[in-house]
Amino acid sequence: MKSKVLMAVELIIFCGFIYILAVNYLAKTTAGFNAALGDGGYVVLSTFFVLLLGYVLGLLSGILNTSAVSSKYKEQLEFYARKNEKLAQQNEIDTDDREALQRKIASLEIALKNALNNK
Repeated sequence: MKSKVLMAVELIIFCGFIYILAVNYLAKTTAGFNAALGDGGYVVLSTFFVLLLGYVLGLLSGILNTSAVSSKYKEQLEFYARKNEKLAQQNEIDTDDREALQRKIASLEIALKNALNNK
């Protein structure tokens, strides 16, 4: 759920950046664009500022994407760590049971030998 929200935020940021680029391009190339905006006017951004804005928005988008993906993998890592711990405990129990059975078999073999020798 968290990753979907972060991806939606990334999409909104990307659309906003595309809108800024489009407004900036149209403001520089079309004189009639000012009339479409009304009396509020427009601001023509310098190329450096647009590139800087793109870099900052890309950086922010990358951080959001990385945090979404890392939280997903962190949950999986915790799950596999618990699973590994349970398997290690089960393996230890199985090893102890196997050793106990081997000792019992050895004692039964000795008892069988003694019983056959005493016959």
